Amino acid sequence: MSKLLVVIIDGLYPDTLACAHVPSLDRLSKRGVLARYPQTRHPSLTLPDLVSLFTSLPPEEHGVLCNSAVFPSPQAISLFSLLRYRQQNISAFYSSDRLRPLFPMGTLQTGVLINSQSIRNVDRELAEQAARHLQREKPDFCLLSLEGASITGTHCGFTSEPYLESVEQADRVVGVIMEHLLFVGAEREYTTLVVGCGGGGSLPHRCSPLLLSGPGVAQGLVVEQPVSLLDLTPTMASILGLAPHPDWRGRVLAEWFQRKPMEMRPLSRSKSASARRREQLAA
Repeated sequence: MSKLLVVIIDGLYPDTLACAHVPSLDRLSKRGVLARYPQTRHPSLTLPDLVSLFTSLPPEEHGVLCNSAVFPSPQAISLFSLLRYRQQNISAFYSSDRLRPLFPMGTLQTGVLINSQSIRNVDRELAEQAARHLQREKPDFCLLSLEGASITGTHCGFTSEPYLESVEQADRVVGVIMEHLLFVGAEREYTTLVVGCGGGGSLPHRCSPLLLSGPGVAQGLVVEQPVSLLDLTPTMASILGLAPHPDWRGRVLAEWFQRKPMEMRPLSRSKSASARRREQLAA
């Protein structure tokens, strides 16, 4: 069982990792798993992708089909719902209020929104607050959503120099987070998942990479075949020691681990001393 840090880099694509200077992401990939081609469902937009990421349901089932702030279907049980039920400490740092539907009422112990209004890159400000919070509180689950690369790519083009610079800034942000965890000796307590997603709605469908690194994760594994976003929900639940919900469509990616992530099993009642005594006499 591990704590979990999830970093969303909106607008990050595999070819960008080859072009940009991203030492922090490179370090994570060498220490863990790099999956180049997570498989999203139509429509490939940020909010539908994120709801699928945390509910293990395709968009036609969770009901979020666009980037406007609409609520998922009440039948869509999210990872956040399970964490709330288990009274886990959950934190989220994000820059777009369209992400609010991800968090059911009363889920977050700490929620920080610095509204980018889809025109400002506030990745560094968010990361600094998240880093201080991780040092101080050590939440069980922390989500950091970075929108800067998507904003810059939408306004300047996803092959432009400013876009590459925004990806490199996101990489520095990840480095800041990891340095803060290392400073307080919490680096080994956390599994880190970095997921690229979405991007501009006018873009053709493009895959986004993901990285997983932390205790028990296989090191230096590169996954070339497509990976379903729906598989990440039960995998994250298992990392956190939670049983995947039966309505989820994905599976635990057990092959990404040196050992199987913790699987929750029903507790069996211990037998009383008198019951054990009766069994011994019967034998």
